[in-house]
Amino acid sequence: MKRLPILPTIIVAAAVAVMIGLGVWQLQRAEWKERLIAEIDASDHYRQQSVTCTVDAKPEVRAGRSAKGESGYRYLVPCSSRTAGGDEIAITEGLIDLGWAKHPNLLPHVRLTRTFTGTYAAGEAASRQILVLEEPLPPLEKSALPTAADIPNNHMAYALQWFFFAAAAAIIYILALRRRRQRLA
Repeated sequence: MKRLPILPTIIVAAAVAVMIGLGVWQLQRAEWKERLIAEIDASDHYRQQSVTCTVDAKPEVRAGRSAKGESGYRYLVPCSSRTAGGDEIAITEGLIDLGWAKHPNLLPHVRLTRTFTGTYAAGEAASRQILVLEEPLPPLEKSALPTAADIPNNHMAYALQWFFFAAAAAIIYILALRRRRQRLA
């Protein structure tokens, strides 16, 4: 009986095990994301709010939709402040959606102090809120309110991809061993 090559077998077995582990992890993330989306859907996560804060930041530009439904980019900046009524609110990890544009480089830097009024919507994490402004910062247009449908949930596809990679690696290795045996015979 021919012996298996030890080092290549160990490497391929480890790679296959890692890929299977990543597939299982993605399945767990898919369940978590489905629960998160269901919680956001079931909650009353929109509320009107006004906050006064100073913004001095380069906007985080993310893909998003305008209030009219067009695809483009949302301009988001961090804000930590007090509500107009003086109540402390914990939005240090929250964001202000300054508005939407078709181009990702319209506002390179934002520096201003003002009261922002808009609608708070829950983000992907409960502590991550986004204030979508009623009146966007010029020259931006109004952004669409985020919904649970905006949260991507492609973890099942990633899991299948990792399982496919593991199977492909195992099959390729078996075929390589078979060819090696034929050459040595």
